[in-house]
Amino acid sequence: MRADARVCALVLACVLGSGCAWFTRPDGDGGWDAERRREEMARRQSAAASPATSVSTAPDAGATPDVAEPIPGRDPSRPMDLADALVLASRGNRRIAEARQQLLASAERVADVRGRFLPSTAAQARYTLYSSSQTTNVEFPDGLLPPGVPKPDVVVREADVGTVNATVYFPLDFTGELRHTLEAAQAGYRGERARVWATTLDEQLAVVQGYFQLLEARRLRAVTEQTIAVYRTQVGITQARFDQERLTKNDLLTVQVALLTAEQSLLARDLAIEQARWSFNQVVGVAVNDPAELADVSVPPEIPTVEDALARTYAHNPILLSLVEEQQRLEATAVALERSRLPRFGAGGGVDYSSMDILTPQQIGSGFAGFTWDLGTDTRREAQIAEARVLAEKNRLATERQLRDLEAAVRAAQLATAERLAAYATARHALGQAEENLRIREQQFDVGRAQSDDVLIAERLLAEQRATLATALYQAHTRRAALQRLMGQPIDDLIASNRG
Repeated sequence: MRADARVCALVLACVLGSGCAWFTRPDGDGGWDAERRREEMARRQSAAASPATSVSTAPDAGATPDVAEPIPGRDPSRPMDLADALVLASRGNRRIAEARQQLLASAERVADVRGRFLPSTAAQARYTLYSSSQTTNVEFPDGLLPPGVPKPDVVVREADVGTVNATVYFPLDFTGELRHTLEAAQAGYRGERARVWATTLDEQLAVVQGYFQLLEARRLRAVTEQTIAVYRTQVGITQARFDQERLTKNDLLTVQVALLTAEQSLLARDLAIEQARWSFNQVVGVAVNDPAELADVSVPPEIPTVEDALARTYAHNPILLSLVEEQQRLEATAVALERSRLPRFGAGGGVDYSSMDILTPQQIGSGFAGFTWDLGTDTRREAQIAEARVLAEKNRLATERQLRDLEAAVRAAQLATAERLAAYATARHALGQAEENLRIREQQFDVGRAQSDDVLIAERLLAEQRATLATALYQAHTRRAALQRLMGQPIDDLIASNRG
């Protein structure tokens, strides 16, 4: 018998040792194998490269997001405008999708706390097979049993026994601890919802920035092409006059270097266009290398007053609102911890069933009411209360700091937008003057009254005005969108007002 037990123990040890490497090794060998990891990475790459996707509320972890339907009412043949880009971002931007999933997780945390108000039910069933039943001898007085009748054995436990126990417990929130815990969780959900809106505004602003950066890069390339065309013409004229010995070698070299520099800057413009296109496609959720045909804008944005902008910011800024909700969450958490100093009351009922018929009845019901009381002698609860109060005070300071930061940011964004609009108006007026200045210099150069440097200086001045005119309006729209984000207002509304 002992030899058999040793053999069984040895076989069991070998099985456990060979099959439990995932448990004993630090890195493990269970879970996903290398092939599964490659498949998972390929699936995620396919999802990342797909166009704008519709994010479901409960996506399958291994499923590729479905491709979103085309934007209703949009003609695919026309260039994409800013409103279309924002719609695509709302469907396919991954950061917005992540924030929404985090909000769903926060909602489930609220549901978890809400469940503490509901009755909890626990059941346990067990079947036990013993090696033999248990009995006891009963001592009888002499002469009580008839002659020849043996003393009976009383069975106190059968060889096989089945038991079932079930308990229902109803919490009674007399102290308000659960209510304040739920209020804290709900405040946390509202704060998370405000952070989702903050993320949405951040990504919408990124869409606006990418949109106008791409337009700006393309317009600057066009300005560079115009400058190169002028330089090439100037090089041809200078070369002809040098050949006629009417100009020096230095004049020829000056315009040749200027042409080479402008041609090199054209490559930099091409790189800026590609980088802006990749960034724009990424933030709107389409394939990174998709062509981005964008509609141009010509209407300048409207600017609110500083007072109006600050009033909207204090009322709607999502970061500020999330700090207010966090303040309520921390204070409600502290109150709930303080209420936990009191007893926790509850009531319920239970049922016990046994398959043994030695005792009757086999099924017994019960009801109970009582309380549990944590006296806090380990001082942990008091430390948690103090920590919650300290965090609440820290959040108050953070809210005050955020208010000051927002005021400075709103004033800067409002003034920066006004400055860009002023630069745009100035460039529109100065462009004609710069063109006339270049024309005069070219005429003077033709008759020998101006040098090549004079023409180049006039051309640089014209190029600067063209670049300012090409970029100031786009930058004004971008800074106005930044102001809209600070105010916590939908950037879609800003686009609609600009259209109107």
